[in-house]
Amino acid sequence: MPEDPDWKTEIVQRLARVNLPPAREAEIIDELAGHLNDDYQRLVASGAKEEEAREIALEGLNDRPQIAEALRKVVRTAPREPIALGTPRLSLTGTFWRDLRYAMRILRRSPGFTALAVISLALGIGGNAAMFRILNAVLIRPLPYADSDRLVRADHSGYYPPGGLVDLQRESRTMEVAGYSPGLELNLTGLGEPWRLRGSAVSGNLFHVLGVGVELGRTFRPGEEETGRDNLVILSHELWQGQFRGDPGIIGRVVMLGGTGREVVGVAARGFAFPDAATRFWIPLHLDPRDRTTYWEGYMPVIGRLRDGVSLIQAQHEIATLSLHMLRLFPYTMGRDWAANMTVVPLQESLTSNIRPELVVLQCAVALVLLIACANVAGLLLARATARQKEIALRVAVGASRARIVQQLLTESLVLALAGGSFGIALAFAANAVLETALPATSNGMANLGSGWQVLAYAGALSLLTGMTFGLVPALIASRPDLALAIKTGGQRAAGAARARLRSALIVGEVALAVVLTIGAGLLIRSLWKLTQVSPGFQPQHVLTLRVSPEQSLCGQRSACIAFYDELLRRVREIPGVEDDAAANTLPLSAEIPASSVKVEGFPYVPAERAAPMFWAGAVTPDYFRLMGISILQGRALEPSDSESAAPVIVVSAATARRYWPHESPIGKHVQLVWEDRWWTVVGVAADVRQFDLADHSPDYIRGAMYMPYAQAEDSDRQLPAVMTLVLHTNSEPTYVVSRIRDLMRQMNPSVPVDEIRSMVSLVNESTQQPRSMMWLFVSFAAVALLLAAVGAYGVVSYTTAQRTFELGVRVALGARRRNIFGLVLGQSLRLVLAGLALGLGASLALTRLLATFLYGTATSDALTLVTVCGVLVAVALAAGFVPARRAANIDPVVALRAD
Repeated sequence: MPEDPDWKTEIVQRLARVNLPPAREAEIIDELAGHLNDDYQRLVASGAKEEEAREIALEGLNDRPQIAEALRKVVRTAPREPIALGTPRLSLTGTFWRDLRYAMRILRRSPGFTALAVISLALGIGGNAAMFRILNAVLIRPLPYADSDRLVRADHSGYYPPGGLVDLQRESRTMEVAGYSPGLELNLTGLGEPWRLRGSAVSGNLFHVLGVGVELGRTFRPGEEETGRDNLVILSHELWQGQFRGDPGIIGRVVMLGGTGREVVGVAARGFAFPDAATRFWIPLHLDPRDRTTYWEGYMPVIGRLRDGVSLIQAQHEIATLSLHMLRLFPYTMGRDWAANMTVVPLQESLTSNIRPELVVLQCAVALVLLIACANVAGLLLARATARQKEIALRVAVGASRARIVQQLLTESLVLALAGGSFGIALAFAANAVLETALPATSNGMANLGSGWQVLAYAGALSLLTGMTFGLVPALIASRPDLALAIKTGGQRAAGAARARLRSALIVGEVALAVVLTIGAGLLIRSLWKLTQVSPGFQPQHVLTLRVSPEQSLCGQRSACIAFYDELLRRVREIPGVEDDAAANTLPLSAEIPASSVKVEGFPYVPAERAAPMFWAGAVTPDYFRLMGISILQGRALEPSDSESAAPVIVVSAATARRYWPHESPIGKHVQLVWEDRWWTVVGVAADVRQFDLADHSPDYIRGAMYMPYAQAEDSDRQLPAVMTLVLHTNSEPTYVVSRIRDLMRQMNPSVPVDEIRSMVSLVNESTQQPRSMMWLFVSFAAVALLLAAVGAYGVVSYTTAQRTFELGVRVALGARRRNIFGLVLGQSLRLVLAGLALGLGASLALTRLLATFLYGTATSDALTLVTVCGVLVAVALAAGFVPARRAANIDPVVALRAD
């Protein structure tokens, strides 16, 4: 593209004798310059030579009398009297559109600058728009329930038995209370293939408390939790559309759910999925005071709706009092600490507590990227303003006001910001899929991230704010040029030392922010590396798992359930390619916690003082330890002789043995389930297994782990577990093995679903998915930040070197060696980056503490990470300064001394 001629100088010369108001003259010069340049570019593009195109474009200015007459007519159309801002006659719209057209022409002439600024802003605005979409769905947007700000949840332990719920419903004066049992799983049968579905048992008033209705039918009515009236179900919209194919006559139909015929009384509205997105049905809670096991021992969350005129503080005081009152209602002694610190919190806060820390950290990260982008573009605008000093000085000389120039420059900044925002919106929707991988999929709001207009509105507002932020200071500085120096030098060396210092300060700030992000990325990389080196405590290779889910009624007779799994394991073992098999009620790294309250021999348990310790209680078949490669450190593993009629035995984990019997052998010690009179004898100690996740983030209330023989096992409901997971060691194709097992199940019991088919290798990989996603997000943010900082540093050094051309030429002429010039310029880049590095290291010590909860085995002041980041930043400084330094070292003193 040819270099644009200096049209404004030509126009000023031809208008010298036309007496026009100065402010109006500046506008006319801008407009004429734009038209002349458009004609010139069109002529060159059509094949004319540059000088010929210039002469043809200027021909229209040769008839000065005609031009003067035409321009006087334009002046007479303008208002004669002064007009204040805000009056109806001020044509702000016209001025804005003229500025906009001029800004577009100016930016088109510098495609490199424009592209760099737009890309920088797109990265910053896009990341923030993507985070806003998630923040809005999870934290900002009200829950999709009527007057959701009045909904609360009993927190701290926050779990009550059904009998406690009934007491709260009867006694509470501050709120209407409802309860629900999350994670309930039942089989849907009678539709061909059996399905294992997740749902919730709820109090009859739950839908009323939430303030939601149904799409078809009705919600539960008072009293429908009572035995004999509770065989009802409300289907989710997804279940109705899926398994029932949207049957409009579904209301009143009886479906087999959990082995019980239940009448469908309603279909929930589309999108309703309380308490989480996996919920597919709701059934009434079973409230029978005669059944002590379910009435006082099954715990569940409790929510409430504040009554009119009641504050959150009033409800908090009441729940503490009612919880203490409830202690006297239990049919057995409860520890006083059970009711300690009971309180009430807003429901939205409770539902988002598991995701809030991740959102805070990610929001801080993308905010830093946007700040870096703004600083980078501000630096670019300062450099560009310096290069345009002659143009701006000329406009001031012909009468343009400072406010008018600031307005024009801000318009250019806003055009850049809006262009960056447009690209950022596309980036935001693409980035959402990546951001979601770092967050729990079942978190409140994640299933419905909202419509695009909210993201568009946010990105637009952020673009305008960003344009004003990075454009205002450069515009104010550029609008006060040194007229004499700018016109004399043509823009060279016209920028003062203050402007150079400001650009350097911006780069130092960019580098400091980039250091914080880079250190965060380094810490997460090191943490993930340590996490992947952790032994899960078992051998996952060639291990295939699948869940078998018969109804609990199958285990009404324990012997029937034991015989079922014995036969299933025997027949599975005969499948070609299956080398070994076993069964367990839960898998390592599955985040499932089959917990049981226990008494430990030698450790006095005083019910009135505290709750009994809870153990992770696995139920496994004898071959489980061998198949999973779990070492037995002391004693023996479980054996086939540990049958239903044999003396009860357990194997404890090594950590449990260390906690309770640190200086003696645990073999022969005893553990008792709190609801039983018999004691279980410890016969072995197994190596520790990461049951919850690789980082071993087991809940604080779990105080030990034990394995029971399946034939002797009892779960927290005092029943033999019916749902078990088959664990297979196989070298065959998984699809073949699974199809054979499905065939076996159809022969043995066609109503039993076989699902959740996974390999143990995939479970191990999934356990690191969230920290891995968080790491890659930070690495991406840090890479963008480093790139922007490097580009900014390069721009400063390169521009400063160009301004010092005359000085460097003098140095070379006086005998300075080229390596000295190279070192001089490279040192400038190093000084900028090292200053930012020092500032960033100090800031990171405070800001990286937000990452502490996401790190494993890594301190926020990890020395290796800090040293590595310092090395990376020095490399960035060298890379940013190398090209300008090499260019300066090769300068021709003759050419430099002639430089303007």
